[in-house]
Amino acid sequence: MILLGFPPVWGWLGLGLVLIAAEVLAAPGTYLLFVGIAAVAMAMISAFAPLTGGTELVAFGVLALISGFIGWKIYGARVENDAARDLHDPAVTLVGRTLTLSGAIVDGVGQVRMDDTVWRVAGPELPVGAKVRIKALDGSTLIVEAV
Repeated sequence: MILLGFPPVWGWLGLGLVLIAAEVLAAPGTYLLFVGIAAVAMAMISAFAPLTGGTELVAFGVLALISGFIGWKIYGARVENDAARDLHDPAVTLVGRTLTLSGAIVDGVGQVRMDDTVWRVAGPELPVGAKVRIKALDGSTLIVEAV
């Protein structure tokens, strides 16, 4: 299939390089790399075997599915025990921390100052200055217990 007077190998190669560049520069982790690899493979196939336009598109679709599946297996096999995995999860980083109440817990609700932020707390009735430990996080409310 000749498009705009160019042999198909250049079209497939161009598409493959554009997709690979898009993966690297704009959208990492979106599987464009593997679809780009399929397009480069189509460039190699079309360089050696002249195919009709429909056959090229079907072959590209099959190659894209195969390379996408391989990419899914590669990405899925990555180790997920990264030390920074829970870095931005407040439920993991705050639970167990001991703090001093800056506002008494009355009717189950009070305040605590942690670093530079005042947090709402829920727990048993306690006076200002009492030590509490964070048990859980409910939205932006810390669930606490007396220490």
